[in-house]
Amino acid sequence: MSFLTESQTESIATAKSVLKINCAFDTVLNIQQVFREDLTQREKVDIALHLLVKNAWNLNLFTEKEKVGILDTIFQKCIRTKEKPQIRKSIVPVLDFQEDGEYIYASFLQDYGIDLIERQGKLSWRKFVALFDGLSDKTKIRTVMRIRGIDLPEPNGRNQKQIQELLELKAYYALPVRNVQGQNGLDALFGTLEKMAKQ
Repeated sequence: MSFLTESQTESIATAKSVLKINCAFDTVLNIQQVFREDLTQREKVDIALHLLVKNAWNLNLFTEKEKVGILDTIFQKCIRTKEKPQIRKSIVPVLDFQEDGEYIYASFLQDYGIDLIERQGKLSWRKFVALFDGLSDKTKIRTVMRIRGIDLPEPNGRNQKQIQELLELKAYYALPVRNVQGQNGLDALFGTLEKMAKQ
């Protein structure tokens, strides 16, 4: 199925219950933040499920292993997006959905006229990602990402001012340093699900 023809998953049927799902972009971003916190894997899974499942009281019917399976199903059906080939591996991260919230908000408003705060709980994660990927180069977030990712030119005796200005911009827009686990909450989520499923 393609992005345009697949229907949005609003519920997941299990042998014990039908779970109503909320995969709005703000919910997924909150889960990303949870997976950066210093919590046990079990706590992370429980919090994530309580954010994603509208009728969360039904989660009491499931074992811990079943909960991991449910979270994995939700991840596969609602959150995971198509992998894109990486052109070059950047040592410095160029995007953080949490830290760059204001830039992303301004960019969506600029390009699409979409107020993301008004769309909380309504705009699905996959639609959000598709719109984010389509943002034009003139938007604030694209400009900031470009500054973070650009290589400094080799000094040649005539470009000191250019290098200094670029260094100042990079310092201004630099993301806070995180530990490796905190780099990408969604990667951490997927890694956690894989690990817990094997236990």
